[in-house]
Amino acid sequence: MVDPASWWSSRVGALLVRMIGIADEPPDDDDTRVRKRVGVLAGYLTIAAALTLPVQAMGVPLSFVLGAGLATFSVVNLVVLARSRDLDRYVYALIAAGLVFVPVATFLGGGILGHTTGLVWGFLVPGYAIMALGPQRATPWFVAYLGMVALMVLIDPIARDYAEEAPYAYRLFAQVQNAILPLAIVFVLLRYTDVRRRAAEARVDELLTNAIPASIASRLKRGERRIAESYPATTVVFADLVGFTPWAQHAPPDRVVAVLDDLFSRFDELAASHGLEKIKTIGDAYMAVAGAPEPRPDHAPAAVAFARAMDEALKVVRARHGLELRVRVGIASGPVVAGVIGQRRLLFDLWGDTVNLASRMESSGVPGRIQVSASTRELLGDTYRFDRREVEVKGLGLLTTYLVEE
Repeated sequence: MVDPASWWSSRVGALLVRMIGIADEPPDDDDTRVRKRVGVLAGYLTIAAALTLPVQAMGVPLSFVLGAGLATFSVVNLVVLARSRDLDRYVYALIAAGLVFVPVATFLGGGILGHTTGLVWGFLVPGYAIMALGPQRATPWFVAYLGMVALMVLIDPIARDYAEEAPYAYRLFAQVQNAILPLAIVFVLLRYTDVRRRAAEARVDELLTNAIPASIASRLKRGERRIAESYPATTVVFADLVGFTPWAQHAPPDRVVAVLDDLFSRFDELAASHGLEKIKTIGDAYMAVAGAPEPRPDHAPAAVAFARAMDEALKVVRARHGLELRVRVGIASGPVVAGVIGQRRLLFDLWGDTVNLASRMESSGVPGRIQVSASTRELLGDTYRFDRREVEVKGLGLLTTYLVEE
């Protein structure tokens, strides 16, 4: 049974999202979407603020006209934004209206020391600007706010003579209201902006740590620009799907991607659970390392355990998709150099003889088996049983390698 409170809460939440998302477009990035929604929210709050003017001005006839005019202007401005998606035009119109409305409203209430004081309300002008337009373009609007304050000071003596003296209780209420309401609006906008900013940062962090190791991502965020380290004790794993390329040439593209996504997602989970770091995928090949960037003494056993788990994962995917695929794995142990390359698309990569040897262990290996180098065999000791081989390896000559027994 559906909980009525939860149902109404979800419906109201969805309605609010639609209301503040009237200017959203699919290509918008997180920053653009936040700026648009802050601007839209400011427009709704401006409507509410304008409608309070007659109360603050003690029913002066002109206050009704001014309040209704600004509220109507804000509604039209929102409608135009929803149709045109032109955020800059919308924000400029909104804050320019504020520069006119605040001095006039303050004049109607008896000036700066009267009961509709607009000093705090006026700060919403640069406040809206910095949240919707960004810090650089908001600076002129802060200068405009200071100019507006100077104008209000100049006309204050005339405003004091224009308005009637309000009772003490009314002035006290108006002063409190005119401080709380605009500051509450600023709080709501800042809170919404900060929540969205944190959500966007969390998403960026997630994407970054999916692309490169978390420890390396932390160093990049701290400002390091060139990261390169030597890791003396690592084990590198290369895996290739045997039979995938011929099948992919005749399979629909969406099915090819679906199979790879299913399989490599499982490999990613296995790498994480076995403490390995995924380096990259190249076509239907998968590369990972144990011992970098986080050193560990058992890097060789961890790499072989991961490779064996990869074969089990392939069996599940093979049965699910009805494919005859096998995985050929090559493993080598030794020192590597690792670092981050690229500016726009960052990549944590490995270099060195160990990497080349692991790649050769894969290419000269046996489908469905794990082939390890002599260096890895030595580190594994009696953990596994092996079939010894003599293999002619491209670029390296005749090598003694070992197949891990199934």
